[in-house]
Amino acid sequence: MMLAEKVILYDDSCPLCQLYTEGFVRLGVLPRAGRVAFGQAPKQCPEVFGRLDIERGRVAIPLIDRTTGEIVYGLDALFLLVGHKAAWLRPVLRQRWLKATIWPIYRLLSYNRRQIAGCEPLTTLFDCRPERHVGWRSAWLMIATMGWVASITAHTLAPVLAIAALQFLGGIFAARHGWDALGSFATNCLVFSILLALLPWWPVALAITLLDLRRRAWVFRVQ
Repeated sequence: MMLAEKVILYDDSCPLCQLYTEGFVRLGVLPRAGRVAFGQAPKQCPEVFGRLDIERGRVAIPLIDRTTGEIVYGLDALFLLVGHKAAWLRPVLRQRWLKATIWPIYRLLSYNRRQIAGCEPLTTLFDCRPERHVGWRSAWLMIATMGWVASITAHTLAPVLAIAALQFLGGIFAARHGWDALGSFATNCLVFSILLALLPWWPVALAITLLDLRRRAWVFRVQ
């Protein structure tokens, strides 16, 4: 049975947010009208948008009940939708340890989703970009850096080491453009590291990484 009275708001510049909210529609959990982009919400459903805790909604996806006005955020919203589709999972989803385990991962991804995706914000009525959080941004930078160092040190090929040196200099340049640029560039370096581990030829990994970097170039133009 579809949750016809529910509306979920998602970050329309985040590919991952678009993907999993579309999944709820395709699985029959939500109607098409129950999936609304944050940037269009003030115009499409002002009565719903007006009930939101905006700052909380930036980092925890909101699910609103049109009938009762009740709003649940983040993992509570996702667990409710998943539990509705897969009733056999409800006892597991109610376990506090599960939420406590997933919560840090959710926060890490939510606060850094724009830097991970590397997509330029859309020009809409409302931008739901989360406020910069030094702790979660630092955590993402640490993860990306550790992955990059681990991958680079596993390769002794001169071209790979030369690329790593250029990436290090690029990181210094990115840092001068602020935390958003540094987070996005660190993600690009992590992409190169993962591709090095998965692909047999480093030139292919480099080509894909350069394409990804070109897609992220807008960050360096933002002041």
